[in-house]
Amino acid sequence: MELSLESAFSTGGLVGHASYVLLVLSMMMRRITVLRLFVIGSALIAMFYQVVWLKDPVGVFWEAMLVLVNVVQLLIVYFENRLAQFSAEEMAFCEKRLVGLDRADCRRLLNKGLWVTGEAGALLTCEGEAVSHLIYLASGEVEIQSGGKTVAKCSPGAFIGELTVMDGEPATGTSIVGQEARYWMVEAGVLRKLVHDRPDIGQTLQRGFTLNLKEKLVQSNRIITEAAAQ
Repeated sequence: MELSLESAFSTGGLVGHASYVLLVLSMMMRRITVLRLFVIGSALIAMFYQVVWLKDPVGVFWEAMLVLVNVVQLLIVYFENRLAQFSAEEMAFCEKRLVGLDRADCRRLLNKGLWVTGEAGALLTCEGEAVSHLIYLASGEVEIQSGGKTVAKCSPGAFIGELTVMDGEPATGTSIVGQEARYWMVEAGVLRKLVHDRPDIGQTLQRGFTLNLKEKLVQSNRIITEAAAQ
């Protein structure tokens, strides 16, 4: 193909452009599975372009390798998702706070922490001190205190420590188990490393944190209003 403006917008040129458009779009995808699908589409179009117009066996070979590698990776993800198993409380966690995350990544995250049954009065975070663990409350109740006053109550489905666990800043409040609770907890350093290695997990957690924060603000405003009315 000639290096000219006319050839750039010929049928073959447009096919070549399509390949690169898909490749660029793949870089915009947040989910790795979708990214790989775009890369496969790009490579297949590029193979067609190189066979029909460029007659380039080297390019065809490497585009075929790119397709093969991404197909293998998608198959690995598929079988990891099929093999991932969850208890009822784990599945409830995934469905409520990890929406859109692959089953394999949900399992990977859960495996980094452990499930605990906490008695009433157990201290989870302390105001002004670094948060040691991210906690997800599966059942029971946790009171959030600031300056010695109760400002919120966390019900099942809430995160605890999510505001500062990622950056190591001091906790904004003290969290105390109000009644026997069942919760999952993961050490802060372990979580930060996992999020660094698996960006999809970090993005999903941040969406869960944002939704949970909105719910907490509504609950906190209700408690303040009730206290003022008494």
